[in-house]
Amino acid sequence: MSMTFSTRRVASAAAVAASLGALALGGLSPAQAASPAAAPAAVSAVTATSTVGSQITRQEILERAQFWVDNAVPYNQGATAKDPQGRYYRTDCSGLVSMAWHLNTSAVTWTLPDYSTKLSSYDQLLPGDALNNVNAHVVLFDKWVDSSHTEMWIYEHARPGTNARHIKVTRSYMQGEGMSAYRYNKVAESPATVKDTGMTDVTAVGDITGDGVGDVIAVDSATGDLYRYSGPNFTGGAARVKIGTNWDTMGTIVGVGDQNGDGKGDIIAVENSTGDLYRYYGPSYSGSNRVKVGTNWDSMHGIASVGDITGDGKGDIIAVETATGNLYRYSGPSYGGSTRVQIGTGWNIYSTIVGVGNITGDGKADIVAVETSTGNLYRYSGPNFNGGTRVQIGTNWDSMINLTGPGDLDKDGVPDLLAVNASTGNLYRYSGPGFTGSSAVQIGVKW
Repeated sequence: MSMTFSTRRVASAAAVAASLGALALGGLSPAQAASPAAAPAAVSAVTATSTVGSQITRQEILERAQFWVDNAVPYNQGATAKDPQGRYYRTDCSGLVSMAWHLNTSAVTWTLPDYSTKLSSYDQLLPGDALNNVNAHVVLFDKWVDSSHTEMWIYEHARPGTNARHIKVTRSYMQGEGMSAYRYNKVAESPATVKDTGMTDVTAVGDITGDGVGDVIAVDSATGDLYRYSGPNFTGGAARVKIGTNWDTMGTIVGVGDQNGDGKGDIIAVENSTGDLYRYYGPSYSGSNRVKVGTNWDSMHGIASVGDITGDGKGDIIAVETATGNLYRYSGPSYGGSTRVQIGTGWNIYSTIVGVGNITGDGKADIVAVETSTGNLYRYSGPNFNGGTRVQIGTNWDSMINLTGPGDLDKDGVPDLLAVNASTGNLYRYSGPGFTGSSAVQIGVKW
């Protein structure tokens, strides 16, 4: 069977991402909802045990997807349709997955990884997981056809002129289309136990405990609680301290250094439901000191801290505009649109972008980026991170998640890198400047 999304990839990745990114700029009103072609007889068949943005069973995920199939909901990026509880979601590929997972927003292919954990193999797929090429298309996995895992059933919203559908495809075709496996962080495993998917949004925040060693914060994906881990090994026990709740409502958490002059590292984070950007002051990052500093930041991805590259004494950030793939620099502490400067193009090819500090010795902060199509790791030198400074320094980095730059942990004078193996949940420290496999030291489990 010929898959429909292959026609999209004839176009450039930037053009595809532009169409997806444009959808992230704002929600559509209920008045634009598509009218179902069939009576909603499937409503009563859905086991509605979840609430929006909460834990959800695999059975309910599949039943919600089937609801759109049963109602012949047509594909239309400019429209929305109701879920079984009457909430509206955009009627395209990522809208279907957002609806099935019962998210609080219609995500796009680029932002669905914010709600999920990347799996290391197709063989780990379970009902309700997703297969996503962040540059092109996403589908919902139902089940394997055979024990050898060569064919699968999926739920898909494909293209204009088609309805939500349940179809059979081959594993080899999906792999050829660059689809990676993801698991929703709030899926509830049966019976009545929740899979511990570890920590998300692992973020280096500098030394906030005063012991001279950089610390990290991370969100427990099972509870939404925010924890602080003390360096250099970031172990559990006494090193782990709960400092917040309900952080599963926030995404793209980035450490931006000391913005208010109190000597403690601050962070910024995007609110999932609104796209608003907030700054939180360290060391507690409590809601009482939260300041709104921007809007429409759900139209951006790859937000990374790059230190003070403008020389004004405040930490700056870079971010990729999803609709265009353009790379922009924003100056702190407000990161307002008036400070925005375009410094690159074609950055939609990367799944992960991380600031790692000065690893080239030129006094300017550098970044590393994982290329989606290859898993290769590249280093770009600041302050402009242009293509002429790109150097490949690793392979197979698509097997790692939650990359963050914690500074110099091994005291060799060069910043290091932290990363979690998606398959095992083990936390590793990589020594700069190359972050080679030979430098990897396992320093944690269940991340």
